Amino acid sequence: MGVVVGLGYFLIALGPALTIFFSSIAPKPFLTLTVLASALIYLVSLVAAAIIWRAFLPGPSWVFLLMLATAVFIQEVTRIFYWRFFLKTEKYLNVLAVKLSKPQLNFVDRLEVSFASGVGHGVAHAIFFGLSVIAPAFGPATYYTESCKEMPFFLVSALLTLAFFLLHTFSMVIAFNAYTHGVGSQKLFVPVMHLGASFLTLINLLPNGCIVGVPLVFLCTLVTMVYGDRIVWENTDPNFLNHSSLQSMHSGSSL
Repeated sequence: MGVVVGLGYFLIALGPALTIFFSSIAPKPFLTLTVLASALIYLVSLVAAAIIWRAFLPGPSWVFLLMLATAVFIQEVTRIFYWRFFLKTEKYLNVLAVKLSKPQLNFVDRLEVSFASGVGHGVAHAIFFGLSVIAPAFGPATYYTESCKEMPFFLVSALLTLAFFLLHTFSMVIAFNAYTHGVGSQKLFVPVMHLGASFLTLINLLPNGCIVGVPLVFLCTLVTMVYGDRIVWENTDPNFLNHSSLQSMHSGSSL
């Protein structure tokens, strides 16, 4: 029973990520490299936040607010530098496309890269915060915390892992569009939703807070997904939906 339940938690937390990766990203080597690069950048931001706060933990409850705010700030600054790195990479890809007599990157290509970058952030978060916590669920028993006796601790972790995977994935799509076109509202939207979702996880520390905290985090995720979908819908020309210069370059080279 432990293996079955543990596998269920694992699929809740990482099932969508695995499905997206193998169906949409793995067939394109460049996008696979993008996922790996994005995941590495995300882990670097976590290490930076950990170095800053290691000396202050454990501490009073209000320290967690400052810790989360610092971590989100570092991750959002890192996101900007990552986008600037992509701009340099895009120039190289456009030069390569010209040499191969292929079309240069269009909106759909940039969308694929931003989506893959978001998946990288989300997967890194899922592995770091989710998989390491869910692993004991494969044992013979479950676990409940004093603050949340209504839901197993592993289920709460799996659900939050899924929520933040989707949040990071669609936040990157919004952020790329915001930075590229200089849309102030979108630039503000991403860190606000990220910070809000992070703060809402602290509700789980209250008695039975998980019953409220988990749905609220998913609400932040849903709003982000709907907003990201709206941006894609408004900016995508249907004539380009079936045309990707990244795909054409892959078919003509070993990139």
